[in-house]
Amino acid sequence: MIGYHDTGVAAGLRTALIIALLGVGGVASLATVAAFFGNVWWGFDLLANYRWHLLWITFLASILYALSAKGIATIIFLAAAALNGWLIAPLWIGDQPSATGEDGVRIVHVDLSGDVTDEERTLRWLFDSGGALILIAGVTADRALPLVADGSPYTMLSSPASADETGIVILGKGAWQVATSEAEDGQPVYRVSVPTGNGLLDVVTTWGKLGTSQAAAKALELRLATVGDVVNAAANPVAVIGNLGATRWTKGMRTLQANSDLRDASEGFGYLATSPVSNLPIIGGWVGLPIDTVFMDPTVTPLELKTGPDLGGNHLPVTVVVGPAFES
Repeated sequence: MIGYHDTGVAAGLRTALIIALLGVGGVASLATVAAFFGNVWWGFDLLANYRWHLLWITFLASILYALSAKGIATIIFLAAAALNGWLIAPLWIGDQPSATGEDGVRIVHVDLSGDVTDEERTLRWLFDSGGALILIAGVTADRALPLVADGSPYTMLSSPASADETGIVILGKGAWQVATSEAEDGQPVYRVSVPTGNGLLDVVTTWGKLGTSQAAAKALELRLATVGDVVNAAANPVAVIGNLGATRWTKGMRTLQANSDLRDASEGFGYLATSPVSNLPIIGGWVGLPIDTVFMDPTVTPLELKTGPDLGGNHLPVTVVVGPAFES
């Protein structure tokens, strides 16, 4: 019987695997480092959104390369995986300021851009979510009207200017004040003053896309700068909630946090991917990006934070209960 070693098929497959691993692992390792230089080029900053994916690509490449070739590439890939892991680890090992024990305010956010397969189910879930404040991005005012029908506890606090314009619809269980600031790219940034047990909570939200081009990256920069201005001008405790158009690892989000004394409220809650939604078995919840973010200032803390369920669109909803904190 002729074996693989006699024909060289096994050797050829092994060589092909090694070349593929060098290519994939090498590109992922370069992307890992390049993502630190988002201030140099918008494409590098875009890569920073995919830290979780780069972690697994470089880790698997290091294992497979070690099994098939054994070389310095194994060390390089493993180092890149460790670097990505170091940046991601706070999502599990991070903590939040201690709560005072007082009740918090429940806020629900969902980006409904894309095709929602069951509009009635989606609206029913939002209505039954228990949110005192509901932020719906990627919708027209007409789509949200059933939520404020006769007998509803909700008031439409803000909506796009025209009935067929897509934007953010804000619903609240009271006639609460909404202030609007406009970024230089024309994208509105909203600040809703929500009553709590001991005062007001300013909830800041906006809606944007990833910086997948130079123009989109510039719009993202302007949008986040305006969010920072709104946060810094707020007279009350602040929570920033929404699809801002970037994950926590990008230059713009790091700058926003540093300049506005905000922290990522998802630290300690794990990798809360929201988009794109995947129904793949086992790994489905880990495929997307944590693009729908929740930031808070030191005076408040998340009493509860979770994503889901799948409403049939491109994003999972985010539910957070914001309560007062003992300032550290």
